[in-house]
Amino acid sequence: MVQATIDDDALTSAVFEAFRKHGYEGATISLLSSETGLKKSSLYHRFPAGKDDMARAAVTYVQIQIQQQMIIPLLNKNLAPEVRFSTMIATARQFFVDGTKNCLLNVLSLGDVKLDIQQQLNAIYDAFLYALEKLAQEVGMSAHEAKLWAERFLIFLEGALVIQRLTKNKEMFIQQLQYEQQQFNQLIAKGAKHESN
Repeated sequence: MVQATIDDDALTSAVFEAFRKHGYEGATISLLSSETGLKKSSLYHRFPAGKDDMARAAVTYVQIQIQQQMIIPLLNKNLAPEVRFSTMIATARQFFVDGTKNCLLNVLSLGDVKLDIQQQLNAIYDAFLYALEKLAQEVGMSAHEAKLWAERFLIFLEGALVIQRLTKNKEMFIQQLQYEQQQFNQLIAKGAKHESN
């Protein structure tokens, strides 16, 4: 056991990491007890509905992180689109530790989670998709093109995490992020050239 007591922020972070690493089915109460350093009775005291409450806390935690660190910055029109996109790429590298950490949306979607948790996961995806769509429209894409581009980017992001985990290629996630950055920069350059003509 790590410790007998733990504050709310540290507890939520530990629960999040446990679900991210082991998924919904793999994150048993015994494992969560070990990961948080709390006895099972203490976990149930903090989370009366047990593992479902813990999963809700983990999803809320990641929802706040993505909202504050990725979505809000993407929508900040005080910064140039290329700056916002590059900042988001850097944040993704940090958040997923260069592809060595799983995405909670990915691992929890594999388990038999409650409907409200699934809806919360969908809300995170929708908010991220919306921010990317708006960014793409700012650099000249039509609404339809922006939606397709944003969907493709999120598919790439999730896929790169899965393939890196499968192949053990530690450079894949970073390389793919760099490629996306180059493609976005080319898109902006193309739009600037079009405007000048």
